[in-house]
Amino acid sequence: MKAKRLTMIFMVLGILCPFFAQAQGMAGDIKGLQAVLDQLYSDMIGLSSSLIGVSRGLAGFGALFYIAARVWRHIAAAEPVDFYPLFRPFVLGFCILFFPSVLALINGVMKPVVSGTANLAQGSQVAIQKLLEQKQKVIEQSSFWQMYVGATGEGNRDAWYVRP
Repeated sequence: MKAKRLTMIFMVLGILCPFFAQAQGMAGDIKGLQAVLDQLYSDMIGLSSSLIGVSRGLAGFGALFYIAARVWRHIAAAEPVDFYPLFRPFVLGFCILFFPSVLALINGVMKPVVSGTANLAQGSQVAIQKLLEQKQKVIEQSSFWQMYVGATGEGNRDAWYVRP
């Protein structure tokens, strides 16, 4: 009984889901969201400087301990030390040590991508707007629109009562 109820709820939600998803209405909100995210990023970098410092220290100790344990194991087993697997903690430690610089590098690489996709989206929005205007013109020229809506918004009652 409970499983049937749950299945029915999911079916109703699945049927109603497309009604709540409005992609065209959210296009303007996405642009506003990008500005909010940019502002949030610039605010949070300044606020998280102490946390970045603590994470640098922890990462340094972690990388040092990991490398020391690996080297100690090689020395204890009387094996030559293999340095290639130890590059990963060095690189991770370097990225954490220079975290703001790494973020600036990533943002520098991604900024042209963001600008390009924004230009692409703007061009597609203009094309979609033209298509919607053409569609509205075609709808307004149809006999059904003239009959039910018309130029005044009240339609044509005489044409409405005539059977086709």
